[in-house]
Formats: sequence, structure tokens, C-alpha cells
Amino acid sequence: MTATQVALLGVYALIVAVWPIRSLVLKVIAARLPFLDRSSPSLSLEESVPLVSAIIPAKDEEANLPFCLEAVGGQRYPRLEIIVIDDRSEDRTAQLALDQAIVDPRIRVLRNDRLPPGWTGKTWVLHQAANEARGEWLWFLDADTRHAPEYLGVMLEHARIHHAALVSVLPEQRCETFWERVVQPVAGIVLMQSFPLDQVNDDRASLAFANGQSILVRREAYDAAGGHVSVKHRFVEDIGLAAKVKELGRPIRVVMIRDLVACRMYATLGQLIRGWSRILYDALDRNPRRLLIRLLDPIVFCQSGQVALLAALGLLATHAAGPFPGSLLALSLVHHLLMYPVFRQVYTLAQRGSRHALWYPLANLVIDVILLRSIAMCFTGRVTWRGTSYGEDPSESIPAAAPRISDPEAATS
Repeated sequence: MTATQVALLGVYALIVAVWPIRSLVLKVIAARLPFLDRSSPSLSLEESVPLVSAIIPAKDEEANLPFCLEAVGGQRYPRLEIIVIDDRSEDRTAQLALDQAIVDPRIRVLRNDRLPPGWTGKTWVLHQAANEARGEWLWFLDADTRHAPEYLGVMLEHARIHHAALVSVLPEQRCETFWERVVQPVAGIVLMQSFPLDQVNDDRASLAFANGQSILVRREAYDAAGGHVSVKHRFVEDIGLAAKVKELGRPIRVVMIRDLVACRMYATLGQLIRGWSRILYDALDRNPRRLLIRLLDPIVFCQSGQVALLAALGLLATHAAGPFPGSLLALSLVHHLLMYPVFRQVYTLAQRGSRHALWYPLANLVIDVILLRSIAMCFTGRVTWRGTSYGEDPSESIPAAAPRISDPEAATS
């Protein structure tokens, strides 16, 4: 072999050698992850319990909202008010919420018609709904989530045990299509590489994280942190709010969930790419350098394996001389054998019983596209999400009107 070939094999061997270390680290992390399920300790309901305000932002959620409201209304918790805020929906979201409010007097329906300058859509409606909430705890949740009846009791007890002002979850993902099952687990890991839970849950560390799919936060901590006004420009307002709370010196906790919460984030490949581009763009502080590092990780440590395999097969097919093609093929096969168990564990953490780990090379290609889009956003400053375009100039937003509390009886007259 030439000196160049030896050097290439040496560098590639170092890349391959990373994977046993990654496998060990992932096993250690997985063993230490905090998990909650239906059998976890629940808040005692024998004494006085705090009022919880469930706040559900809903934009074109007619397919999800009835199931979400059924799950929230079915909580085994005695003091709960439910606020649905319809955000400029063009489907039957508002009417479905009003219909349910007639059946369940705990439900109030707010309507938002506009978006003010300097705000993202979700932060604006959450801010408006929080102003109407009366609870000692605010429970922000997405309409595409499904919560088990035990959820509130378990999470409030977890907050009590840890003296936490904010608690959030990493729910199980409801993945119904091929692309969801292939891409979602890997996209989640890309995000969590920047927010390891052992640091998030360490009161001495500054790192903060929360998942807006389901967040419980004490009202007094929410107000002290500045509420959603303090994160009004964020596309990941959940992470921003958690950071504001932790900056106050108040503990926050994020846990993995089994059988308590499930969420379906995106249904199509296009939604996956657009949604995760927006999330990673803002979660990594709109910093192209941080995003580039995340992009280089799969390219160097994963996709180099596919490149090496194809190169080796090509050299062997053309009868290239010397031991280099065979050595490269052997090393690439070892690379894949070491990668697969790691990705299988990643997929299993996100979706129990997943059989899609073999598709991780395809997932990595989609992640490349997502991260490239996120990097592009850093330079353009433009994001389009849920029918609204955002740019660097806040004056591009449309002035907002205050929401109104709808009258269910009037709506049905």
C-alpha cells in the first residue's frame, strides 16, 4: 500500500474506534435517565391540591383537538381548568372547542385573530392564555399530545419531591408513517446531544431545557421569569422559558416518559424537514457554527462508513491492485457492525419495539438536509411555519388584536 493509503486507513480506523466508546457512553446515559410511568408516585389528593390551568394552543387542529381534550378532561386530578386558544384556524378547531366547552364547564375558549410585531405565533397565544389563567400551576401542552389520566398527579409529585418550579417530559413518539419512524428518533438525538438531561437536571449547571409538548410551571416562577414576553421572539419558547426559570435559581426537571404521554409531531417528510429545521435553528441559538458541528458529526462518524463501503466495492469491482480495497472493505464492515447497536438503542429509546434502525443511513441523509436548512436560516433570518412567515424585521408582522373569550351558548344559537 502507498503511504497515502496507509494514512487513510489509519484516519478511518480512528473514526471507527469512536463507536465502541459511543456505545458504552449511551448505555451509561440510558441507565441513568430518569423515567416516569403510570406506576410512579402520584400527588396525594387527600389534602388540598393546587389549581392547575391547562393551556392548549390550537391552530388548525380539528383532527387532534377532540382527542387531546378528552385526555386532558380525563385527568384524575380534582382541580383543573382548561383553556383552549384558537390561533387563526381555518378549519373547525374553534367550533370543536366550543362544542366541548358546552359539555365540560372547565373549558374556556379564547380566540386570537392577529399576530403583533416581534412575536412568534405560539408565544403570543400562550401569553394571552396565561393572562386569563387562574391556576397556581400552568400546564402548557400541544394539541397533538395524548396524556394518560395519571399524568398530572405523577408530574406534580415529581415536582414536589425535587422542589422544581418547572417540570417537562420527553414523551413517547407516535410514529405512523415510514418517514416518522425512520427520522424522528435520530432528529431527537441530534437535539438532545446539545441538552444532556444530567446537566439539565443538575441545579448547579446553567444548561436548561423543556419540551413544549407538555410543560408544568409554577405561576409565580413563570411571572418572575417574565413569562412568554421574555421569549416572545423564540421558535423554541419552551427551551427559552426553562432557561429563564433556571436563571432565577429555581430547579427544573425533565424526564423520560413511558405510558404517560405520547405525541405525534409531524406526519409527512416535508413537515419533518421544515419542523426540525426550525427547532434546531432556534435551539442552537441561531448559531451557524454550532449547527455546522452537528452537521459534521454524522458526515464524519456515520456517513464515512457508507462512503468507505461503496469505495471499497468499487475498487474491488475494477480489480484494483494491492491490499487496500480489501482492508477498506473489512474496516467499513466493522464500522457498520459497531454503528448498528448504537442506532438500535437510539430507536428503541424513542419507539419501543422499533424495527427501523437499519434505515439509519437514510435518516442521516435527511438530518443533513435539515441541518443545512437550519444553517441557511442563520444567514437569511427567515422562517416560515404554520402559514406565517417571520423575518429579521419585526415590522413585517401584522398588528394583533386582543383575544376574546367566546360564549359557547351564543356560538350555538
